[in-house]
Amino acid sequence: MTGIARFDGFERVPGTRKRYRLTAPLLWDVSKKGSNWTLILPPGTEFDISVPKCLEWVLDPRDRAVLPAAAIHDELLIRGHDPSVSSAEFRRAAVARGCSRRWGWVLFFSTLLWTAFGK
Repeated sequence: MTGIARFDGFERVPGTRKRYRLTAPLLWDVSKKGSNWTLILPPGTEFDISVPKCLEWVLDPRDRAVLPAAAIHDELLIRGHDPSVSSAEFRRAAVARGCSRRWGWVLFFSTLLWTAFGK
């Protein structure tokens, strides 16, 4: 099993621009590495990367560095978790994928605002 830093088990859903599907299981320790809560996303899980068109110059929705983070974020929302929790995990996963901590916080706040108020 590959850790999230090198996870590449996703593909774009044919005929879409911002919708993806996992092709391999994605495991994520929620809250901290080694927590007692591992989120398991099976192959076939679909998710999207909801970047407003006017902001695509800042974050490309095809940026493979943040796609697993988007899958984790969407799954937490689907399971009924608060946008602040799902946005925090988006930030953690993006940083684990190599995004800087500063960029991670920008992603957290923008994801939280978009999820809570923009959709």
